[in-house]
Amino acid sequence: MKRLIAFLFSLSIVACLSGVPGYAQGKGLGQGPAVNQGHGQTGAHEDAKTRSVDHAGNADSHDAKAGWEAKLNNLIQSDPAFGARIQSLLPAGADIKAAESGFKNQGQFIAALHVSKNLDIPFDQLKAKMTGATASTGQNSSTTKSLGQAIHELRPSIPDTQANEEAKKAEQQAKLTEKSKTTA
Repeated sequence: MKRLIAFLFSLSIVACLSGVPGYAQGKGLGQGPAVNQGHGQTGAHEDAKTRSVDHAGNADSHDAKAGWEAKLNNLIQSDPAFGARIQSLLPAGADIKAAESGFKNQGQFIAALHVSKNLDIPFDQLKAKMTGATASTGQNSSTTKSLGQAIHELRPSIPDTQANEEAKKAEQQAKLTEKSKTTA
């Protein structure tokens, strides 16, 4: 029994030191990022030529970003009830394509819409913090914020812990919004 334990311990040390990636967070290859993550996960099967590096230095596929936006726009066109729910979250007169640009995935975009509504934070300011795009020029800066960080910066009276709770709440609302798509 002692030999087995010693062997397993030695094996774990070797695995740790050899750089074997751990999957304790449940982020195996091929699985997309969670709503809050915002960092592109690329699979080993992805060709290096199709990868681009975003302004934060994360490997991400530009085509994947454009892909979620196209899928969302198609869904809004094909599912009027879902489109109405998304439109109700947008600021008055806002263009969906302009609003979604710059976000890393659909979940991040919809969660930002919910935070904007929940906390009465102007969407363009929230988007600028999260994507690094300045509201006036549309140019990207090298600093992006998580949803919780953006909430706290735009509403300094909200403590960090509460801002993170609001971000989690919005992420749950985004998941519910995404699940509420009607099936044809």
